[in-house]
Amino acid sequence: MPKLKTPFGMTVGTKLIALIAILLMGSITTLVLISTRMFVEDNKGLIQVMNADMAAGLSTQMRELFGGITEKMRVLGTALLETTPNTPSQTPIVREFFAKDKDFLAVYLYQSAAGGWTVRSRAISPEMQHLGDSDGAKALTAIAGDKDLSIPQVAKGAVQISTIKLEDSSAAVAIAVPFVQQGDHFTHLLVALVRQNRFLKAFGESDLVTSFMVDYKGKLLAHPDGSRVSAGENVSYLPIVKQLLSGKSSNGQTRYIDPQNKDARLGAFHLVGFGGLGVIAEMPEAKAFEAAKRVEHKSMYLGLVILSLAFLAGYLYSGTITWPLKQLVAVSQRIASGDFDVNLRPKNRDEVSRLALAFNEMAKGLAERDRVKQVFNKFHNKEIAEKLLSGAVNLGGERKEVTIFFSDIRGFTGMSESLEPEQVVEMLNEYMTRMVSIIRSYGGVVDKYVGDAIMALWGVPIGHADDAFNAVRACLAMREELAKLNKLRLSRGQNPIKIGMGLNTGPVIAGNIGSDEKMEYTVIGDSTNLASRVESVTKEYGTDLLISQNVYERISDRFIFEACQSVRVKGKSAPIQLYKVTGYIGSEGQPVIVETPYSSYEPTHSEKVVIPPPFSVPPPFRKPGEGQAA
Repeated sequence: MPKLKTPFGMTVGTKLIALIAILLMGSITTLVLISTRMFVEDNKGLIQVMNADMAAGLSTQMRELFGGITEKMRVLGTALLETTPNTPSQTPIVREFFAKDKDFLAVYLYQSAAGGWTVRSRAISPEMQHLGDSDGAKALTAIAGDKDLSIPQVAKGAVQISTIKLEDSSAAVAIAVPFVQQGDHFTHLLVALVRQNRFLKAFGESDLVTSFMVDYKGKLLAHPDGSRVSAGENVSYLPIVKQLLSGKSSNGQTRYIDPQNKDARLGAFHLVGFGGLGVIAEMPEAKAFEAAKRVEHKSMYLGLVILSLAFLAGYLYSGTITWPLKQLVAVSQRIASGDFDVNLRPKNRDEVSRLALAFNEMAKGLAERDRVKQVFNKFHNKEIAEKLLSGAVNLGGERKEVTIFFSDIRGFTGMSESLEPEQVVEMLNEYMTRMVSIIRSYGGVVDKYVGDAIMALWGVPIGHADDAFNAVRACLAMREELAKLNKLRLSRGQNPIKIGMGLNTGPVIAGNIGSDEKMEYTVIGDSTNLASRVESVTKEYGTDLLISQNVYERISDRFIFEACQSVRVKGKSAPIQLYKVTGYIGSEGQPVIVETPYSSYEPTHSEKVVIPPPFSVPPPFRKPGEGQAA
């Protein structure tokens, strides 16, 4: 057994004094860190000012750039008004326009017509021919299909800006502006395609600051990484962009966390004042405070040196605490793993030594409790035993609503007579192992075995909202599992097994029932008796599963049923309504039929039925998928 030793035999109080001395030394490092933090905060303010100035400068530059572009558009638009409608314009003015400004790819003149808008004329640059769109028709189709560019909004006086993909997969900026106004509305609009590079030049790479431009929806229009613009990436998820799009201020700055890569950034934004555009300048906080971090790290190293020296001075004292505590941790891990064979033997009289003795007593108590639990599990279902030992289940009875399950093997008596006792036991073990595994996987509790019969419960000792649903799903899974078992049995030259299953939901008394010498956790009540009768009636209908009206009412919209003719059973004065379950409703609302060669068989009479229904031949078995809704 491990021995718990503590050098010098000092008390915990003396050891704590030594620890306080070490903490005092640590306070020196804390002061250094605080001073470093103050430097970081000052540096943060300077960086935010720099970001704000850059965002403001870029927004001014973009405003002037877009202003110049729109002026050129209006000049070319005036020329297009004088051309023949519905023909690409190739006038000297147009050729000179594209020769002077090669960033322009096309300009379209829209005209209102019959409550809509048509392209009256267009000017196409020679470059569009190299892009595989000599008449600009493909680009025009892309403009029409762009959800971010609304011609009706432009007709109301708004400027619309978006990016579209050209035939060579490159991107161009589409700028739509109102052009000719008559009265209070516009009759002509202009849409221009401009090379993306014209805007990307201002947003070049930088070692520290990243700047980019977004539209009124947060979509990138300019960024140092042009591929992100070409892909039409939307960055409205960034907090700085959300603040810009809120429209509460034309400029601002903040520290935020990128939701995607989780890094902290310092950012500032400024509205361009054109088409709802905005410019953002941001800097990763790690880069911004890189120099401050170096100072902070050096301060930390200095603090570690001081702490190391203090630790050397107090090592003998701290060791008297850490060594026995490490032993206690090791012992606690052994106890947590189920090894209760622990006997610590302290040699001193301090508080830690007394704690070791308490560990010995705790281990003895846990070992005794584990033995009781193992014995208890032999007489109770595992789930019920856990609840009883934890105090979650009261001794005695309590009223609960429970779904009760009974199953029985058809022709078991005759089958047993033709087999050796060992073969019967082997068959039952193989069958029950599979069935019980399914019951438990769907939250059911096996109450008892009576020969070849299984009684299971849903709703005890703790009830759930979907107990009835889980019970029916378990029965369908047992139906499928039985087919697999029978396939195995047939391959071994054995007869297949057929079963009957019955479900009923209703109030019962659940609790520990029996005598002072022998008690059993179970349920009693008329609902239990009816569940047993329902299972017996499966013989009359030649089916492996029937549910009562109470179960049907709780899950009628989630399974596929076949109503049976009502029948009177022993113990009930009135006929009971039962239902066959042929399948369930899938997650997407589609019906799924669950039938096997063993879910239907020739009806036989049950002695528990007073007035049986007329016998009917069960429907033929359908292969999986046959008869299912598409």
